[in-house]
Amino acid sequence: MIWYFTNCQRLSRERDGLEALAASSSWFSILCWRIDDYARIVLDADINVPAGKRPVSLIYPNHFPFSPPIVLPRGDTTRWSQHQWGNGGELCLEYGPDNWHQEISGAAMIVSAHRLLKAEQPEPGITVEVTSRHAMTVGQDLRGVFCRVLLTRTLTDELQKLPESVMVVASASGIFRREDCVVYVIASISHPDGTVWKDEVPDVTMLGFPKTVAVFRWPDGTALPPTKTLGMFCSAVSQRGLVLPDVEIVVVATSDKIRAFFISAIEDKISEVAVIPAPALMHRLSSAHAALAQQSVAIVGCGSLGSKIAAMLARSGLGKFLLVDDDVLLPDNIVRHDLDWRDIGIHKASSVARRIKLLNPMASIAIRLHRLGGQEANGGIESLIESLAERDLIVDATADPKVFNFLCAAVAISNKPMVWAEVFGGGFGGLIARHRPSKEPDPATMRRAIENWCVDQGKVSPRPEDHYGAEPGSPNVADDADVTVIAGHTARMATDLLIRRDPSMFPHSVYMVGLAEGWIFSQPFETRPIDVGPPAAHPEEAEDTEVAQAGFDFVSRLITEYQNACSGSTTGSKTA
Repeated sequence: MIWYFTNCQRLSRERDGLEALAASSSWFSILCWRIDDYARIVLDADINVPAGKRPVSLIYPNHFPFSPPIVLPRGDTTRWSQHQWGNGGELCLEYGPDNWHQEISGAAMIVSAHRLLKAEQPEPGITVEVTSRHAMTVGQDLRGVFCRVLLTRTLTDELQKLPESVMVVASASGIFRREDCVVYVIASISHPDGTVWKDEVPDVTMLGFPKTVAVFRWPDGTALPPTKTLGMFCSAVSQRGLVLPDVEIVVVATSDKIRAFFISAIEDKISEVAVIPAPALMHRLSSAHAALAQQSVAIVGCGSLGSKIAAMLARSGLGKFLLVDDDVLLPDNIVRHDLDWRDIGIHKASSVARRIKLLNPMASIAIRLHRLGGQEANGGIESLIESLAERDLIVDATADPKVFNFLCAAVAISNKPMVWAEVFGGGFGGLIARHRPSKEPDPATMRRAIENWCVDQGKVSPRPEDHYGAEPGSPNVADDADVTVIAGHTARMATDLLIRRDPSMFPHSVYMVGLAEGWIFSQPFETRPIDVGPPAAHPEEAEDTEVAQAGFDFVSRLITEYQNACSGSTTGSKTA
């Protein structure tokens, strides 16, 4: 219901307050009350200030007093104030959505409007700047601005280092959003001496188009080139000994400001475009995360779970990735995958690599389009296991027992840690587990301990989600939120392990995490840790000296034969 039907007492107080203000002041007079096309009550009035009469309308929103009234020019589309939402728009007063409370009246809004207009123009022809109490965000300033140039902190520092009156050429990428905006991101600057400065930004040309930008630093204390016409701008630039190349974007830097302009040679026009300033430095990760830049992780399985873990680790600052997956992204995968339609039909590992680069451009990524436990060449399996063994951590996101067995071999060879996770069919929960050499049993033993724990609970071990429903139309699957929860816990356990917290923030190595009532869980977010015990002791076997010597002699003979064969081949080639 509209407020003036349900709150007649407040309507009466509003009318009385405004009429009392008109009776007690010489600068305010009421013309009439009316209803507008939106069923809002409106008061038309005049406010007199030294600069002249200002016709205004006080509009009560239909949800008043839960939102503030509006004061705006009546029938005047000019700009009255620097504290106004555009030409002819409402005045930005002392009371607004950021500090509104229900006891503020329409009369108080009128008094605020009079105070603002009188302060800005205390005398005819005199304009005074009034400090605003409002702090506008960059996003608010950019509403409705189509063309934008992004500044990073490193780019801002580089522009300040440019010598005055030296023209340089920058390479940029335009990220185009048809109905919203185009944002230019400068990736590199080529100096006249041939050196090239590169910013630490991702290659976003895949999202837009390349663009060449002219950049120069203008002398401090000198008026900027005029922008009334392109000819006037170029003339002022040439007087400084600069030649403007054939570009559409120009960036001009001074010691206190960086401005950007769009050039239209056909129209002989140059117009200023918005610059998105670099924010002040804020550390968004702990200092311990810096160690991740030197760490390497193998993620086996780039499906819904693995893709999310990879993206989370990239955001955390992980520097090196090995992605292993032979599958391609299909339309049905999008319901839970971190990728989208831009990667349909492309190998998941390749597309996840692109995703990582967009999140962390400094990351290095290796890709193996390989299926562990599938129909692959034996030599490929061997080289892949060796590659996995070189990593600081192995993450199994496949929930495939055959893959798990191969990864156990990589762990045994390398003595490296491993983390694995599963989302259970139906999305009622999941499993996150961690193996650290010398601190937990080997992964295969841990897996048996988990199965035994399930038996002790009187429940059959849950099945990982490897199919999508037994009957068409009745899928028993996890949704994206379920997968994301398990991925988040897995990524957190992985970063904790890589940062080498001692002791770890995770007192247990295995957790069953409930996401809904079902199986062993009585409610969502119920967590059940599993104690897998200490690593098994392996007593050394008494060495049989004769057997050891026989093995040593056998291998030595093979090595000698190999060396002789190589030597003979080399000698023969030289003689020939």
